Amino acid sequence: MRAISGLAAMAAIALTGCGDSGPAVEAPPAAVPAPEATQTAPAVARPGALGVTFEHAPGLAVMPCEAETPSCVDVVDRARTGDEARLFRVQVFDGPLEAVAAEEAGFARDADGRLMTTYGRFEPVAVEAFGEPGRQGLRAVVTCGISDPETGFHAAGGECLWAAVSDGGRTAVLSSNGLPAGLEAAERGVATLRFAPE
Repeated sequence: MRAISGLAAMAAIALTGCGDSGPAVEAPPAAVPAPEATQTAPAVARPGALGVTFEHAPGLAVMPCEAETPSCVDVVDRARTGDEARLFRVQVFDGPLEAVAAEEAGFARDADGRLMTTYGRFEPVAVEAFGEPGRQGLRAVVTCGISDPETGFHAAGGECLWAAVSDGGRTAVLSSNGLPAGLEAAERGVATLRFAPE
């Protein structure tokens, strides 16, 4: 797992959806850091939403997605504006890894049986499998479009991470915004995502 500035915050999300009103994240006061290692208290979402936990850098916020997107949170950098603010999205679905990855992340088998991307620009990219006992996943980085406030839209200017992580019955899909900060934040989310027991 890659550390960002050596600091980590834990986003704990439970399973009821994202359309609630009120603040999405309640951050407890920061603990006094040890002299040799600066740490921040975990940012913890209200109980009830997605049923997953993952780490993100301090200073980022976990916000509910728009009301029509259930079981979903966006990880945002409030210091950024526009398309740059949402670094990555996490959405949880009921279902096994490969079926959800095909439907929600565009991962499909080609004529030779290899799992490839269908999202992104240019040629399909091979999908990488990863995992450990109790947690399996699929991931790929594809060329994607980004918007820059100064220079406008660039159809192939970004690299978007698409990943699916599953405990066998539930699958979380993560997607980044195409910018380097989003890719780095999403990679950290994928590496640390865990499912809460049901």
